[in-house]
Amino acid sequence: MKFTAAVATVVSTLFLASSAQAHVTANPSVAVSGGYFQTNFRVPHGCDGNATDLVIIQIPKGVSGVKPRITVPWVTSIQMVPLDTPIVTPTGTVNTTVGSVTWANGNLPDAYYEDFGLQFKLPVMNGPLYWNVMQHCTNGGWNNWTNVPDAAGKTAGFPAAVITVANATTTGTGAGAGSTAAPDTKSGAGSLAVSGYAVLVGAAALVAMF
Repeated sequence: MKFTAAVATVVSTLFLASSAQAHVTANPSVAVSGGYFQTNFRVPHGCDGNATDLVIIQIPKGVSGVKPRITVPWVTSIQMVPLDTPIVTPTGTVNTTVGSVTWANGNLPDAYYEDFGLQFKLPVMNGPLYWNVMQHCTNGGWNNWTNVPDAAGKTAGFPAAVITVANATTTGTGAGAGSTAAPDTKSGAGSLAVSGYAVLVGAAALVAMF
């Protein structure tokens, strides 16, 4: 009986951990500094049970060459902003860059998730790159995923999506410059599901022994 209770506790903990992962994430989320990268920003739920009808992703400074993926039936649009420092090229001067991308007129029920894809070039940097994601729902409510960790590493409210940027020697393969990175199955909800399955299989094997 004690063992059965322990297994139940493990299962309960796994489901609670899964709920804790229910925020907007970038998938994959590890990239090479200065390289081209493609990722999907996953909206995992609505606003207090209400469907999502608008998603806005703000582009961090230093990120360039942004191209969104069209997600049917959402209406995708690009909003430009002035560059702090214009870029002079052989074909002319570039004065603007992508400031945000909007997916509008959708209807994503709370029971479902959707991935909103972007392709872009990363700045030369090391560390976390935070992305503000605004989510509007049919009840008029907003989930603004814009909070970043404080000095103690804790994030209150709705955490911003994050991509960890490092040089090529520390990110490993699959996230190289100029290539599309493979999904990071060793982190986030994917690893939770895999580890959860392993725990349950191990627990079942132990139960069979008794």
